[in-house]
Amino acid sequence: MKNVYVITGGSSGIGLECAKRFKDGIVLITGRNEDKLKKAEAELEKSGIEVAYKSSDISKRESIKELLEYGKSLGKIKTIINSAGVSGGMANTKGTFEIDLLGTENLIEEFLNVAEENTVLILIASMMGHVVPPNPDYDKYLQNPSEPGAIDALVKVVQDKSDLAYNFSKRGVHLLVKKYATEFGKKKSRIVSISPGIIMTPMAQKAAADHPEQMEYMKQMTPIGRNGEPDDIANAVSFLADDKASFITGTDLLVDGGLTIKLPEIAKAYAK
Repeated sequence: MKNVYVITGGSSGIGLECAKRFKDGIVLITGRNEDKLKKAEAELEKSGIEVAYKSSDISKRESIKELLEYGKSLGKIKTIINSAGVSGGMANTKGTFEIDLLGTENLIEEFLNVAEENTVLILIASMMGHVVPPNPDYDKYLQNPSEPGAIDALVKVVQDKSDLAYNFSKRGVHLLVKKYATEFGKKKSRIVSISPGIIMTPMAQKAAADHPEQMEYMKQMTPIGRNGEPDDIANAVSFLADDKASFITGTDLLVDGGLTIKLPEIAKAYAK
């Protein structure tokens, strides 16, 4: 039986770069835009990768179930990489929470139902999740987004600001990884997250064109002296997906060139 690597948001950016790393099985890419999926499929096939695609919406649990059923029909689901999501401004506040946070928990719970030994779920979070301080008043909602009223409560916490909703959602992803690690461990499976810094995806390239001075400042503040590339995240994903990382679970890996440690200093500079 072949290994199956499911990659949400696999038609572009980080997800597509990750898809190029798995040549020992079948890569199943998913997203909401079928035209983009077809284009990505063709690109991956040219690289010698066995690939399938299925359009799906991870904010809907039934869509996730259908995706995993299709994945199981192809072989053993070895790894899921969740790179689907929206950033602040791409959706309204409630929509951001529903996709980036609630959708993530839906995926976690559905994969937990089918997870086998030596499988792993890798969630793409963000360094911005680390700027939200711990607080039991909202962490209880971030850890339990499917509870009745949780999303509405979080919308109030961030005062209906979608940029803040993104940051809070990514803190929620970090908390969900810790919350579910024991349950995955019972199945000899793993769950981890990766928090990228500034990665030069098409979205970041647009930001660099729109705000060149700000983006250049952020690059200069990055200890390693450069922005990241999708390849940097794919390298980390490739390691965490490998059985050599079998003792790593329930944690977040920052892949940010060290920028997170500079964020308080950056915030002070912008506050002046």
